[in-house]
Amino acid sequence: MRIVWSKKATYTFYNIKNYLEQYWTLLISKKFIKDVLHIIVLLEKNPQLGKYNIELSCREIVISKQVKLYYEIKETDLILIAFSNSRQKPISFIDLQS
Repeated sequence: MRIVWSKKATYTFYNIKNYLEQYWTLLISKKFIKDVLHIIVLLEKNPQLGKYNIELSCREIVISKQVKLYYEIKETDLILIAFSNSRQKPISFIDLQS
């Protein structure tokens, strides 16, 4: 399965990483990165692992207590849509594909 990062996934990933470095610690930021990579490896092996969110028409999986990853499966691609952090102002999920 090929992993595809959308622009919004890349933006929200770095936004959370930078937030953690600024307001928490570098160690917490590194743990976040490690957790994300671990979940991506798990999703590569089992794309159906995340729960389907009917309202958003995509799947979601918990990275940590505060962070979720939204993604979708298209044929042989696993498309990472966005990351959401409950510690920060919520991002708009109206158009997840942009």
